[in-house]
Amino acid sequence: MLATLEAEIVGDDLEVWAENWGTLSAFLAVQTQWRAIAQGMEGQVYWQGLDYAGVEAGLRGSGIDATPNIWAGLRVMEAAARNALNGIVETD
Repeated sequence: MLATLEAEIVGDDLEVWAENWGTLSAFLAVQTQWRAIAQGMEGQVYWQGLDYAGVEAGLRGSGIDATPNIWAGLRVMEAAARNALNGIVETD
């Protein structure tokens, strides 16, 4: 079982498990496809989430097949990134 959790090492600072490479590659391919709105008089940005039409086009243009597993992983990464961009701290 632990053999399935072998990690690929990128540089010295980041580990990505082999089974997550597809999702990471997909996320990086569409990382600019965010919907954001300005709020209040200061124009503070609120990050709503990924623009799924843009994501679909970005994945297709990158030759990445949006399998159910890739899509589920993208949604998890989207939620975590959205919270970080909006300053929401998650705790367990």
